[in-house]
Amino acid sequence: MRSATRLLAVLTMLVLPVVVRAMGHGHGKPQPIPCSTDVAAALAAQCPCAGTAQPGMSATPWRNHGQYMKCVVHFRNALRKSGCLTATDRHTIASCAARSTCGKNTVLCCRYDLGTCSDPTPGDMVAAGTCSNDPTVACDMSTDCTQSTARVEPDATACMADGGVVVEGGGSVCAPCPPPPSTTTTTTTLVASTTTTTL
Repeated sequence: MRSATRLLAVLTMLVLPVVVRAMGHGHGKPQPIPCSTDVAAALAAQCPCAGTAQPGMSATPWRNHGQYMKCVVHFRNALRKSGCLTATDRHTIASCAARSTCGKNTVLCCRYDLGTCSDPTPGDMVAAGTCSNDPTVACDMSTDCTQSTARVEPDATACMADGGVVVEGGGSVCAPCPPPPSTTTTTTTLVASTTTTTL
């Protein structure tokens, strides 16, 4: 009787991993995963815009935008199955991925509206002024008044045609634009030379 019981225990242990594996990998369906505190960072790590991650920190470019979207939707569904996302989050992830350069031969283009700040003592960490391009925004320095919008453009020429700046590496229009490039103007006189940097 004891030998029959031992045999049954051994057989159960051999069969159990097969059953667990079959339940855990049901035909490519997304399985629950741990919730991330930073969903955007987790998505960027799982589905990098540059392509699928390879050993040695390289990436194989996506064959097309559809392949990138497939990765995003699979990851989003896994997060949903784990209860990590609201209905709004689910929609936002798909919408932002669709409005990206990932897997496309396009560029992400940022346009900037560089307002000025009326603060009488800029840089004192007290927002005592308002922005010239939006009087409802309180500011301390003119950099507080920088507004930006992002669009996907067919190429760099189309982006720069009306003052846009190409974002290296591309991405989604939902991501914040990087700080605008600074423009430096140098004025030389007979007495001294001054450099003014406008952001």
